Order: sequence, then structure tokens, then C-alpha cells
Amino acid sequence: MNLSLIKLVIASIAILIISACNPALLTYQLDPEIPHLNQLAGDAKIVALKVIDARTDSASDNSGQKTISGPTEEAKLLQRKLMELLKNNGYKIINKTLLADVAFEIEITNLELTIESSTFKSIIRGKSEIKLTANRHSQQWSKIFRATRQQEVANPANNLDATGVMNQMLTKQFSNMFDDDSLRDFLAK
Repeated sequence: MNLSLIKLVIASIAILIISACNPALLTYQLDPEIPHLNQLAGDAKIVALKVIDARTDSASDNSGQKTISGPTEEAKLLQRKLMELLKNNGYKIINKTLLADVAFEIEITNLELTIESSTFKSIIRGKSEIKLTANRHSQQWSKIFRATRQQEVANPANNLDATGVMNQMLTKQFSNMFDDDSLRDFLAK
């Protein structure tokens, strides 16, 4: 091999290693599928909904993992998505909890996405913890739902990879929440 070809190969390998170890700032978008809303509230047709971001800023040791940032006001985005889906399924959405047939409060206590990169691949990890509270006829039901998702992707990881991991995790989590037997039993009372 001539000297210029060797330099080119070394430079290419160095660029690959640098880009793999230091991924560009990644972001994700929120657009999970939220199934099971058509029969959610039984005979209740007036629904109050509130989504709260209750995360605390805690510095955690991610040992080589970098946080992938999401859109601002994630709670408001999820609330709009849920309201739209509820309306599409025939529910009337109101703000007054006491006047609703059923009131839902969704509290996001953890929602994070991190990436750990090596030379040729990256691992994207998501963690979510959401508390769902339902109020109906002066009674309350509450449960915490947790979800994780991990996916290995080839470098360089991109925003679509991050968005896919986050939305797959949330789709599964919301599916579990709204299809929960104890919630359905509570709402059927």
C-alpha cells in the first residue's frame, strides 16, 4: 500500500471511532400509539384528563451513557394526544374533574432515553414510570406502570432510532395501562 492510502484508511477509522464515541446531540419526538381507548370508560362519556410532569432533576450516574433529549413540554404533548384520541372515540373532554363521569390523571415520574456508544454500534435505553389515577363516583383508583426498552443500532445512531425506541416503549406502556383489568373493573362499577 502506498503512504497516502494508509493515511486515508487511518483517518477514516479515526473519524468512525470519534463519531461512534461522541454521537451528535440526539432528540426524540413523542407520538406513541395509544390503543384501547374506545371502550375505556364504559358508559362514561364525559372525561376529564390531566397529564402532569412530576419528574425531579436528579443527577444519576449513567456510566458512559448520554441522555437523549425530548421535546419541551412532553406532558402537554401527551395530554393533547390523549384528548384527541378520546374525542375521536366519542368522549367529551372537559376541564372540571367534579363534573366528569370519569377523571384521569397521568403523572410522569420518570421518562428518559439514554445512549451508550461503542465503535460500531450504539445501545439506546428507555425507562418510563407513569402513575395513572382514575376518579369515578367519588372513588379513586391508582396504579404505577413501569416500562423499559432497549435497542441496539448501528452507528451513527440518529433521531429516528431514538424516536422509535421512545414511542415503542410508550405504546406498550399505555396499552398496558388502559387495558389493565383492575382499571376496567373500577370503571365498570
